[in-house]
Amino acid sequence: MNIQVRYHRRRLADVAAALRLARTQTSREDGPRARLADQQQQRLETVVRHAATHSPFYRRRLAETGALDDGPVQLQRLPVLDKSLLMEHFDELVCDPRLRRDQLLAWVGQLTGDQLYLDRYRVMLTSGSSGWPGLFVYDAAGWRSICAQILRISSWAGLRPSWPRQRLALLGGAAPSHISRQGAATMAVGLHRVLSLPVTLPLPQLVEALNQFQPTYLHVYPSVAMWLAEEQHAGRLRLSPQMLVTIAELRTPEMTRRLQEAFGVRPFDAYGCTEGLWGSECEHHQGIHLFEDSTLVENVDPAGQPVPAGQPGARLLVTNLSNLVQPLLRLEVTDLVTLDPDPCPCGRTLVRVSSIRGRSDDVLSLPARDGGRVAVHPLQFALLTRDPQVREFQVVQDGPVLRVLIVPSQAAAAGTDLLETRLGQAVAQQLLGIGVHDPQVTVECRPKLPRSAGGKLKLVIADPPSRPVHTNAS
Repeated sequence: MNIQVRYHRRRLADVAAALRLARTQTSREDGPRARLADQQQQRLETVVRHAATHSPFYRRRLAETGALDDGPVQLQRLPVLDKSLLMEHFDELVCDPRLRRDQLLAWVGQLTGDQLYLDRYRVMLTSGSSGWPGLFVYDAAGWRSICAQILRISSWAGLRPSWPRQRLALLGGAAPSHISRQGAATMAVGLHRVLSLPVTLPLPQLVEALNQFQPTYLHVYPSVAMWLAEEQHAGRLRLSPQMLVTIAELRTPEMTRRLQEAFGVRPFDAYGCTEGLWGSECEHHQGIHLFEDSTLVENVDPAGQPVPAGQPGARLLVTNLSNLVQPLLRLEVTDLVTLDPDPCPCGRTLVRVSSIRGRSDDVLSLPARDGGRVAVHPLQFALLTRDPQVREFQVVQDGPVLRVLIVPSQAAAAGTDLLETRLGQAVAQQLLGIGVHDPQVTVECRPKLPRSAGGKLKLVIADPPSRPVHTNAS
């Protein structure tokens, strides 16, 4: 069979299966929590017992902890996995002995498109703060589960098949191994018109491509959406999207307001990670519902103990219920979230995130006036997103000094000295207001800021010795 024909048939099969799964999951979203718990337990039993049989790493760890000694699998008895442990023991964690970390890293480095490893596995790479990149492998069933969640996000935002076809502009990572590129390639089967653009393109090229394509559905990182909002206000970008979805970065209320002013639609905020946890705002925009029918999520404190709904957690523990080739059981994700204890007006019973405060890796620790330490969360810098003279920013901690890197708006480019002074004073005043002792802040204007391989902008870079420390629970 011709390679191109086989490639197209594979994508059609992936999308068809994902559509069926998404429809099934959507039909159950307002069902009773007890039924959801039964379904979660059935899938947890499958993935854990598969791991115990086919993964040498899990066979040993589960035996050491006695997690499978008697009765049904209990999630809280399973050992916690972090990114460094995942990568260090990758070769014995996966369930196919042909998968080897170093060979896969070399292979994804040479990817030029949507190829499968061994003509079977989809391999994706993330950048991380642990010193290791994150390497994730999915077989067809696991990938179709990811695609089903992507389809649910777009459906919740209002996307439906139509004629003429909807025009989807998907702005994401530059590397072919990034999940945004892999997802866009899978979805481009003809149901909609799809334009996939790397956010690393020069802004004038992004504007030109979007003006020519005129998307009805725009899917983009919040930081890049803010670029586009400024271009829209300046008249260089001329879009009238019917649907706008932001994902993968922190979006503040001020950013939401500016996006709505620029594009005339209320943006949906979505959550997505290559590890397998996805979610989206519903039509009420009162927090992100997590798709826990595909991935179990635990919100825990620094000691790994469950945090009640309504209280902020220190990290998430994610268990992917579909990945049988690389079991991810209680994998640590460092997002700082609060789960909403109240039901959503939409009637869906999926757990809902009332706030996301960034990642624990992004929390700064600064000396307090009382002699202790003050935890400074990324949202404390929201004053920068509210400033019309700031296109984007990044806060870099260098010991006791905070370096605030600013890309000024075009209107502010001529007066950067005054801008730097004003913003430095504003940030220092904000830090004083939350109890920081003698905040030292410098502001530097830059033509652009560095982005990760996936195209994301890291808003805060904490000094590693100053980061809060947590312990893993077994």
